[in-house]
Amino acid sequence: MRPIHALSKLSLATLSLMLLPACGSQSKTTEQRGAAVSDTQNPSQIFSSLQEHLHDFVSRLSQGRSLPPDLMTEGSLQSGKLWTAMAADRDLELEDYFDANKDGLQAFTQKPVAFNGTPALILRLLPDVLPKLYQNNGFQKATGYYYLGEKDELPYGFAYTKVPSAPGPLFVNLTCGACHTGRIEDPSTGHLKQLVGAPSTVADINGFRSFLLEAVKDPGFTTAAFANALKAKKDGELYGSAYIAQEKIDKAIFFGTPDLPAQGTALIEGFKTGLVQRYDYASKTVGAYSYKGDLRLLQHSPGHIDFPSAVALATANPSEILADPAKGLATYFPKAPGIGDIMSVWQQDTRVYAQWDGNLKNKLTRNLGAELGIAGDPKAVNLPNAILTTQFVDKLPAPAYPFAIDLVRAERGEKIYEKACASCHEKEQFMPIAAIGTEPGRAQGLTEASRKLLIGALKAACNDPNEANCQIPDEEIVVPRTSNPGYIALPMTGIWARAPYLHNGSVPTLTHLLVPASRPSAFELNKRSYDQKLVGFDWMLSKDENASQNNPSQSASVLKTDSIVYDTRIPGYGNQGHSDKAIFFGGIDFGKDREKLEDLLAYLKTR
Repeated sequence: MRPIHALSKLSLATLSLMLLPACGSQSKTTEQRGAAVSDTQNPSQIFSSLQEHLHDFVSRLSQGRSLPPDLMTEGSLQSGKLWTAMAADRDLELEDYFDANKDGLQAFTQKPVAFNGTPALILRLLPDVLPKLYQNNGFQKATGYYYLGEKDELPYGFAYTKVPSAPGPLFVNLTCGACHTGRIEDPSTGHLKQLVGAPSTVADINGFRSFLLEAVKDPGFTTAAFANALKAKKDGELYGSAYIAQEKIDKAIFFGTPDLPAQGTALIEGFKTGLVQRYDYASKTVGAYSYKGDLRLLQHSPGHIDFPSAVALATANPSEILADPAKGLATYFPKAPGIGDIMSVWQQDTRVYAQWDGNLKNKLTRNLGAELGIAGDPKAVNLPNAILTTQFVDKLPAPAYPFAIDLVRAERGEKIYEKACASCHEKEQFMPIAAIGTEPGRAQGLTEASRKLLIGALKAACNDPNEANCQIPDEEIVVPRTSNPGYIALPMTGIWARAPYLHNGSVPTLTHLLVPASRPSAFELNKRSYDQKLVGFDWMLSKDENASQNNPSQSASVLKTDSIVYDTRIPGYGNQGHSDKAIFFGGIDFGKDREKLEDLLAYLKTR
């Protein structure tokens, strides 16, 4: 294992978490790290100044790394200096992982999950056709997706795509990183850093669809407007220099050639009609039946997705549903919202099950299940990319907690963790709904008929006869849980970066989770600054936002401000459960015993 570096050898920038642009840069290994090795000693030589229980704890935490002797004091443990050095080395190892897995990193962050999507020509020209939608950062506010650079053609997590070797226009779809990359603010610089593999708290698939729906309903969304915008683009300005050949193809499709009639009107009007029809179908099915007419969940879903509804929309035959709505909806669609927070994807090789309810087991098909919800069509799923990203997340390390940790307190917290948490979270314990008491919709949402359709869809997506993971029993593709629904107690890997908490993301910080009476009814999702005391992203609402939340007529997912607000009063968003101290907290009342609370929080930061 590599040595832990002394603080003097690291800048604040080096202590920061991995930035995506660094993935192509040289890893800080060999020479740079070797310079620090001579200043360190074997742990057995330097622990003599620590009490035995601290010696054992730090030894486990260091995982065999050499340690700087000047930091091996109880004072350095308490002040966080030793943890800062440990965290720096962990993050350098994370950089090494990215360097050693460049193809996987590129597949995860830059390659599309499907071969279909939004026509690239429409998405790229939309800011010119309807600039008002993009004013004042309008796209990011509406969708949660963001641009890393001012000159980027597409938001982070968006990628060009098309069916390989097939004629036709270019499309845009999401990458894995669009939903599975978090961000945190460096308090020393104010810069936002990427957390690859962490859940995005603001990625809003339904918000993106709503943004496009608003666009197509605008009177300015016309073929003529797109034609004028396209004529103004020089070669290479539409898709970039790497796609000039495809750009010329798309221009020829739009305007026509001597041998090809113009298809611009068909492209624009076909996209408009298809989008409106899909929203209308979703409104008549999920909106009317599962959401009881509350369409807010169809319009926005920041940081989460309704997996059971997405499965029903992607797999059930619309003709069958609409022919007999009462029967079709009861057979395939969930009876209530099935909200699930976007999950972290670190160290999947340690995971037995995936999804909050543990219904997907195989590593590849659990990945394809997520991609199917985006593609909507199993034949459009990008299987080669799914195989690459499955391999990439298999051993992907979680980033280290980027702030100081009192390791003396954390050592005490480890014992509390063993008493209060480990029996479930170290074993991926399955908890029936009646036992855990959390919002039941996600666990109950997948009907038996939809489960069978999902199995068929995943088989269709996993269509490589030479891929062993495509040749597995149905029960391993989608685990049958409809007779006993519940949730899996997930491992604590990177738990500090997985806020908000519970399966539906209804609890903003770990303190609120451990002290159920303190859980707020509403909180902000899109703050990137970190609450080091409560352990989670800053979440407090302003007075104006609180006032808006008390108005039931106000759309509670996204307000007319820069804030994205989570309101637990929306169906499916409830924050109840995981609250019985005898079952979940080792009999400890963390609301009263603040010392034990602080100790446990300190330990959880090290995970």
